[in-house]
Amino acid sequence: MPRKAKKIVCQTESLHELQSLVRSKTAEFRLVERAKMVLACLNEEPIHAVASRFQASPNTVITWRNRFAQSGVCGLMDMPRSGRPPQYSTEFRETVLQLLETPPPTGQRAWNGVTIARTLKVTDDAVSRLLRKEGIRLGGRRDSGATP
Repeated sequence: MPRKAKKIVCQTESLHELQSLVRSKTAEFRLVERAKMVLACLNEEPIHAVASRFQASPNTVITWRNRFAQSGVCGLMDMPRSGRPPQYSTEFRETVLQLLETPPPTGQRAWNGVTIARTLKVTDDAVSRLLRKEGIRLGGRRDSGATP
């Protein structure tokens, strides 16, 4: 005899959030899929049927169903993942940006990545990653928008 999944209770506010998520054109696809899975479970569809409809494993459906039961719609969001912590903080970012506001060292026309790295005693790769992330191009040709 197959076991039945425990019925989950949903407040009307959470139900409206789920339905708006499903109808959303701008929400992330996987978030919409998770909301659809939970709505199907709220309609008391069997977990195996929901899993086959969404081409997912039953354990995946159970995971999102349980996360919704515990945390509501917020439980459908991705949790923070483990990984290497950032090596340089926002303090490093602020230091580099402040340094760019100052005049370059004597004998140089402008700042470059190597000079910034030497001044701050960090690697030039770290500086170039930060500048790329911030969209700052040092010494690169800048388009003024006008055609020659």
